[in-house]
Parts: sequence; structure tokens; C-alpha cells
Amino acid sequence: MAKAGEKSGGATSLENELSCPVCLCLYKDPVMLSCGHNFCKQCIRKVLDSQQRSPASCPMCKMQLGPNVEVQNNFQLRSIVETFLAANSKGQQEDGSEERKKAMVLCDFCLDKSEPAVKTCLMCDASLCQAHLSKHNATASQQDHVLVEVGTGGVAERRCQEHGKLLECYCRNERLYICLLCCIVGQHKGHDIITLKEAHEEQLAELSNIATWLQERENALAAALEGLLKNERQLKTNIKTVISQTESLFEQLKTDIIKEKTRILQDIESIERKNLTGIPEMKGEIQKLRGEAVELLQSLQKMKEQPDVFRFFKEFKLIKDRIYSQDFSVNMVGMEVLEMDQAWIGSYKRLAQDFISNMKALLREVQCES
Repeated sequence: MAKAGEKSGGATSLENELSCPVCLCLYKDPVMLSCGHNFCKQCIRKVLDSQQRSPASCPMCKMQLGPNVEVQNNFQLRSIVETFLAANSKGQQEDGSEERKKAMVLCDFCLDKSEPAVKTCLMCDASLCQAHLSKHNATASQQDHVLVEVGTGGVAERRCQEHGKLLECYCRNERLYICLLCCIVGQHKGHDIITLKEAHEEQLAELSNIATWLQERENALAAALEGLLKNERQLKTNIKTVISQTESLFEQLKTDIIKEKTRILQDIESIERKNLTGIPEMKGEIQKLRGEAVELLQSLQKMKEQPDVFRFFKEFKLIKDRIYSQDFSVNMVGMEVLEMDQAWIGSYKRLAQDFISNMKALLREVQCES
């Protein structure tokens, strides 16, 4: 069973969810940006103020917030944080006094009643209450002493392992913190030595340079990302336009082809009607003449069997008069011969193939450029 002072996994997870991503503490006056991310009001103001030279953006998702950044108070999130704090304060109060007693560090200079220490002097190797700290700082020789928070720990690492002295110097050659004896009689004798304060100033300058360089890189990446998003939007817009144009082109071609097909079929039907107009009448005349020719042929065949010469001559003369009185010539009606030119059909197919090939070549050219 977990102790009252310890946080369960669920409480820790909830506390992480209710913590500002900038200061990593529970939200104080939480506000929400237009992208949906939440921050402490004071934290996001500091972040936005530091972005004056570049377009304001969310420190979480890097979304551009525009020239006029608007933040909204998140009252619901504030209520959740207050409820969480109220639920945890009761358990902390129950064992808080005992924990504080265990964690309390007493002043090393108090004689009668030891007061809680507020600072630890690394030079004096002593913890000081507020009263003795004031006396300590009032002494001119002790004003340069290094003071740290009580219970910070790691005091041993602030002392030289070889001489046991406080690390007050910095060796530029070895890039190490050293004590005074290291640079006087130790292995760092003759090296380029500076004080911790000077080393700290140099490190701050380097930190500032690195931060400036990193900010420039971040700005460049943000600009590159914005350019990429702009190109993505433009590409999508262009693709939609090309698709619309292509669909419109093929629809127009389809409409024109159907229209021309209807007109050409009507012309063909007109030619058919023109050529078939006189055929029924002529067919009747030809059938009539053919029937008469068949009848006369049959009469001639019978005459071959006529034994009476006198009757033969008489009947043969009558049949010949009938034959010569008729006009058995055939006058064909002139008709237009309509047929498709195979060369013309091949030319049309090549034109259609060239059109499709040009469309494909255009698409390949765009793909190669991208």
C-alpha cells in the first residue's frame, strides 16, 4: 500500500496531464491558443514575447498564430486543476508535519534551540538559519562564499576528490572544475585557469550563441515547413483544377462526337431515302416487263411444236410483232455509292491516339519536374 505522501501512478499521470508544457508545473490561469494547446498565461506570454523577430507560433505544434495572437481563458481546465489540488491537499496535510520534521535541516550555529536552516554555505560547510545567514552575509570576508539551498545534496561533488577543497576554479585545458590546490601544486599547475564566475560567464555567452543559432535553425525549419505546406496546398489546388479541366475536355469531346454522330447518321439516312425514292416504281415496271417476256418465251416454245406450217408463219408473225412493239431495255436509276474510306478511318484513329499520347506525355513531364 502506498504511503500518504507518495503519489500513485494514476495521480502522477493526471498531474502530468494537468501540467503546463513550458514550466512543467500545474497550470496557473490556464489559457488556450487557437490550435487547442493549453499553457499558463504567464508562460505563453514569455514564449510569445521571445518570438518578436519571427512569426508567432505554438511552442508545441509550431502552428503559425498570425500577427494578432488571441488566447482564451480555459475556465474548465482551471476548475479541474483546483479540484485535483483540493483532493491531494488532504492526504498531504495528514503526514506533512512528520515528513517536514524528517526532511528538516537544523542550523549548525544555534546553541539553545536549533532553528531550521534556510541555506548551506559550501565554504563554511555549515547550514544556516535566517538569523545566522544574515550575520554570515554581513561579514565582508564571507560575501563571496557559495550558498546553496538546504537539502540540495551533492555537496561532495562540489569538493575536490584529491584535496577535499571546494571547487572554485575552472581549467580551460582540461575543461574541468578544480580547487585552488589543483592549480598551485596539483596536476593542473601551469594550465589556463579561471574562476568559476568567469567560467560561468563564458558558458552563458556560449549558451546564448547556441540558443541564437538554434533559434535561427528553428526559424528556418518553420519557414521550410510553411513553404512545404503552401506547396502542398497549391499542388492540391492545381490537381483539382487539372482534373476539372480534363473532365470538362473529355465531356466536351463526348458531346461534340455525339452531336456529329447524330448529324452524320441523319445525312446517311437522307442519302438512303434519296436513292430509294424511284426504286419501288421501277421495280414494278421491271417485274411487269419480265412477266411479259416470260409469257412470250413460253409462246415461242409452244410454236416449235406447231406442225402446221401455215399456222406457224401466221402465229410467229403475231408474236414477233408483240416482241418488237415492247421495249425490254433496262434503265437503271443512278445511285450514289457510299462507303467508308479505310485510309480516312486510320487517320482518325491516329489523331485520337496522338491526343491521348500528348495527355500522357504532359503528365509524365509534370511527374519528372516534381
